[in-house]
Formats: sequence, structure tokens, C-alpha cells
Amino acid sequence: MTRDVRYPAWCLGGGEHFWNLVWPDVEGLAVDSVGVVGDVVWIGLHARQQTVTCPSCGVPASRVHSMYTRRLADRPLGGRRVLLRLRIRRFFCDNGLCSRPTVAEQVNHLTAPYQRRTLAVARMVQAIGLAVGGRADARLVSYLPVRASRDVIVREVQRLPDPPSGQVTVLGIDEFAFRRGATRRRSSPGSIPSSVTRREP
Repeated sequence: MTRDVRYPAWCLGGGEHFWNLVWPDVEGLAVDSVGVVGDVVWIGLHARQQTVTCPSCGVPASRVHSMYTRRLADRPLGGRRVLLRLRIRRFFCDNGLCSRPTVAEQVNHLTAPYQRRTLAVARMVQAIGLAVGGRADARLVSYLPVRASRDVIVREVQRLPDPPSGQVTVLGIDEFAFRRGATRRRSSPGSIPSSVTRREP
């Protein structure tokens, strides 16, 4: 049976208190409402910052251009999926020499440009991709209250920075096939330079 239950923020002891209880590392947000629809918890919220900094020129922007709503997948809460309805403001950049006319606000430790999931969920998906890898990671995620396809997991792992590499004393070449069962005669294999002493690319 699907339930559609909505609570205003004041029913939860205050939106700020609710947010600080569940997400203590994120600041500058106000909770507007919380709703439960089936196995999904919807949380409506907006940012309280008065200005944003243009990422291109570094000049603060305070004039609001427009508003829109982002839907972000967040960490599970009580075994339910959590989706955030985050009201975003777009500001004018008043620097006449800047090539960016408007700037969309971002919330530190929560959002990233063009992403449909919070930074915390992105770290979860990256950890699963690094620990399991292959098709098994997509099967594992299907049992968790986090939705991520195999392609999404691969993209999140690719966003991770490369680990620092020291001096290579012994260099090895590892070859692999791009397709399962492919031989050298059928297709050219791929090659990865690796450090023999550290056993890493």
C-alpha cells in the first residue's frame, strides 16, 4: 500500500534542527517540508546564503536572475530512499568582463554541478565500484536503497583523482583483451604500463 504523508518543517522540531540532526556536515540550508511516498522520503529545502561567488571571475553575485528546482538522490534514511527537492537560485554576475552571465548557487558538501546525486551518495557509489568492480557492483547496489546503474558507477569511479605515483624503478607492460575471448589475431590487445615493484599502474 502506497502512503503519501507530508509534514511541514515545524512538525519535525524545526527544519534547521532536523537538518542538523541528519546532515551535520552541511550548512546554510532550510527545510521546507518532508513527505513520505511509498518507500521514498521527499525533503524540500532551499539555501539561505545571500551571495554566491562566480567560479569564472571570483566576484560575489547577489542579484537573483531566476529560480528552479533540482532533484538529488541522497543517503538512505530508515531503509528508505531519500530524494531532495532543492530550490536553486541563479544569480547575475555583475562583472562586465566575465564570460559567464549567470551563476547557479551550489551547496558546500552537498551538491556538484550537473549531478543528480549528493556528494555523499557519490562517495558511496565510488566505494562500491572500487571494492567490487565489474557487473557485481550494479547487482549489489540493486539490493541497497541507492539507485545506480553500471554506467553510473563507472563514471563516478572515473571522477576520482589519480593516486600520487612515485619514481618507477622497474616498468612492466600488462596486456588485456578489449573483448572476452578475443585473441591477438582477431583484435589488437590493450596495454597498461605498470610498476612491477608496487604492482600498480
